[in-house]
Parts: sequence; structure tokens; C-alpha cells
Amino acid sequence: MRRLDYAFATAVALGAVCAPYTKVEETFFMQAVHDVLRWGRVNGDFDHLEFPGVVPRSFVGPLAVAALAFVPARVAGGTEGVWLQVLVRVLLGALVAWANGQLRAEIERVFGRRAAWWYGVLCVCQFHYTFWTSRLLGNTLALVPMLLAQKYWLRSMWSDCAQPRQRSYRAMAAILAATCTVLRFDVAVFAAAMLASAAPSATWRAVGTAAAALGAAGALTLAVDSHYWQTSWMWPELRVFWFNVVQGRSAEWGVSPPHHYFTHSLPRLLLGALPLACVGVLVDARAARLAAAYAAAIVVFSVNAHKEWRFIMPAVPVLNACAAVGAARLRQSRRAGRLAAHAVVVLSGLSFLVAAAMTYVSSLNYPGGDALALLHTLETNPGARVHIDTYAAMTGASRFGQLRPDWAYSRAEGLGADQYANFTHLLTSQPERHSQRGFEVIAVQPGYTGMHIIPLSQIAAAVKAGQLPLTIRQEPLVWIMRRTEDSSRVEAASGV
Repeated sequence: MRRLDYAFATAVALGAVCAPYTKVEETFFMQAVHDVLRWGRVNGDFDHLEFPGVVPRSFVGPLAVAALAFVPARVAGGTEGVWLQVLVRVLLGALVAWANGQLRAEIERVFGRRAAWWYGVLCVCQFHYTFWTSRLLGNTLALVPMLLAQKYWLRSMWSDCAQPRQRSYRAMAAILAATCTVLRFDVAVFAAAMLASAAPSATWRAVGTAAAALGAAGALTLAVDSHYWQTSWMWPELRVFWFNVVQGRSAEWGVSPPHHYFTHSLPRLLLGALPLACVGVLVDARAARLAAAYAAAIVVFSVNAHKEWRFIMPAVPVLNACAAVGAARLRQSRRAGRLAAHAVVVLSGLSFLVAAAMTYVSSLNYPGGDALALLHTLETNPGARVHIDTYAAMTGASRFGQLRPDWAYSRAEGLGADQYANFTHLLTSQPERHSQRGFEVIAVQPGYTGMHIIPLSQIAAAVKAGQLPLTIRQEPLVWIMRRTEDSSRVEAASGV
């Protein structure tokens, strides 16, 4: 059974290796890990002081990940390089895989060996759950304690004796309180559903334990984040709560209909596990109890106008558990018939193929990171001054990719036309702005722009010719530009 845990960890690591770069959602946490590894104590060179973002996020998570990567980075003798970024992501993914294994072991105790086996299989066959669990998001950092809390949740409801149930409830309450305080305030919605559904195991001692955990976590985030943000009484998650819930400003980043999580996000997250989860809920009252609690939480999330699939990421392992129950029941039930038993295998196989295809497609979706790596292969002269525009920075050009200590890199925004003369190279998504100002294009980095599905009438001919029924579109997205020699000489003669 442990092999499935290793298979999940391997799938997570492969996702990190195939797509080593980052997107804008990961910027703060990834840059924070880089800066902590390089400097440790905060100073004016830390990225978040120049680019603080809309709301502050906690340094507690990045500090924990940086601590894991500290020894390998020192042994390798550096804090720069995409290899170290991949290592950081693999270490985070390993933490998630370990916690996921803890939950799988509890699923085996509650629902049986077959259900635990199918849980492991379904986790490996999901794109979002493998690809994104190595990415430095607040949601992913919070997923580690959430998986442990879900383990204790199951134990608090179905342990054989009252005392273990109460101990598990206390552990769950403490973990959830700390996670809400430091990593993700919105975990409180899932926490309320979990605590309420296991309420028969609650005691006043559990209330005291949760209060103590909240106080300790609050003291930790205040101490750490006040130091790193250079601001007194900094509690990032409280500010995030105020911004998103009290002020309601999250809607500025997009609005989705109330049914979005149920009709769009969950089908994408679960893939073939979704119909199996429905079966599990119908055939097992315990699975129905789990699903009902999380369905209620997702309904609460649906009230908020701004919706992103990562907000409901903690629902994936719980619904996978329900799906595993359904898969195990279909595979061993004579009444269901061979067709239903084979459908389980087909759904899992199709999910795996979709996950593999999406991993490949996603590897093409980081042109900024690819462009920065390409620049280092094209230019070897010392003293380059590189400007990375917003789009390139948002699509993978992180500080880990700034390999040359003798080069100067800048992500400054809002520059005037004359200020670009201070740079020797540009990574830009708007080459037309600079082509008449002394810069020439030396390379173009393409990236993913969509998929084109062949019409049904042509699919048979395409398959017969050995072609896939779809094509992946790539277009130039980031241009690498270099200041021309003529402009350099003019500036040198004028004393610029």
C-alpha cells in the first residue's frame, strides 16, 4: 500500500520537474523562500519590500520550507538556480505526499483496504492534485495540516472508543485553529464543517486546546511577520480576511456565478473521481456524512462572488475518499455487474491520461521563465543589466532564475521610455515599444495559447495518419531584446 504513496510523491515531483517555473499566484511565497535562503534576516533587498502585493502574506510557511532546503542549498554551494527552485517545490510536494499518506492510512482503518487502495490510485490520476501540490501557494502550504486534520476528523467520528475520539477531536481542533490563524483564514469554513459534524466527540478540553493553539499561532505570526514586514503588529491573515470578507474587494479580481464550484471547479479537480464519489455517497452513510459536511462548506464559499478552484482544494482528498469507497464497492459488488466494475478502471485510466496531457500542456505555459533561461545561454558577457517586464515576471521569471551575480536584474514597473536606456537587455511582451528605441530582438520565446480540436469529420483520417485529434497552439509571448551597439556608442559619447 505504501507504493501508492510513493507513486503520488513521484507524480508530484514529475510535475515540478516538467514545469519548474512559477505563476503570479506563487510569486510572494517563492521569492520569500529565495530571500530567506540567501539572506536569512530581512533587509532592503527582500523582494516583498519592493513588491508587497495587494495584501501581505505570512512568512511562517516560507520559513518552514526554506528550513527544509537550507542544508541541500548549502551543500550545493549556492542559493540561485532553477534546480534549487525545483528542490524547494519537491520538498513541499513531499510534505503533502506524506500527509496524504497519513490520511490514506486512516481511510484504510475506517473504510477498508480496498478503499484505501483506490484512494491512492485516484490521487495519482488527478492533474490539479499532483501538479499544484508542489507549488508555493498559501493553499498548498495549508494543505499539509489540513490533511492531518482530516485524518483526525475521521478518527474522531469512527474510533472504537470514546477516549481516542475525544483525543482526535482535540488534535483536529488545534491543527485547524493554527492553520486558520497563520496560513489560510478561509480554512475556517471547512474547519467549522468538520468540527460540527464530529460534535459528539467535542469536550470543553478541546475548546481550551483550540484556544491555546490559536493563541500560540497568533503569537508566532505576529513575531515572525512583524519582523519580516518591518511593521508592528503584523497579522497577515487578519488583513487578508479584512480585505476579502469585510471590505469585499476580492470581487475586483473577477466574479463567477454561485454554481461555479459545483459545475466547473469540482469536475476539473476530481475528473473521473466525481461520478465515483456520487456512488460512494449513495452506498455508504459514512461517506455521505463526509461529503455533506464539505458540500455545506462549498455552499458557503459560493456566496463569495470571487471564486478560484484553489480555495476549495481541501475538498479534493475528502471527495477522493468518497470516490474510493464507491470504486471499491463497484469493483466487488456482483449486483453492479461487470460493466460497472470495468467503468471504474476506465474512469481512472482516462483521468490519468488527462492529467498527463495537462501536465505537458502546462509545461508550455511559463514563457517568462523559459525566456530568462534562454537569455543566459545567449549572452555570456559580464555586466548585463536586464529588465523583466510584468508579463515575464508573472509567467516564471523568479529570483531563482537570476543566475549571474555579475548581472543586474530589475522588475521595476511604470518606467518611462528614456529609463529603458539604462538596461542592456529586455524580457518583454511588447517588443514594438522598444524596437525604435535602440533595442533589437535576439530571440523569441513561444508559449501555450490554447488547443484546437480537429472537427469530428476529420478525426478518423487524423488517427489513421498517426496524428492526435487536437493540436496545441503556441505563439510568441516573450521577446528577448538587446540594446544595439549603435545606441550604446551614442550614449557613451553623450555621457549617458
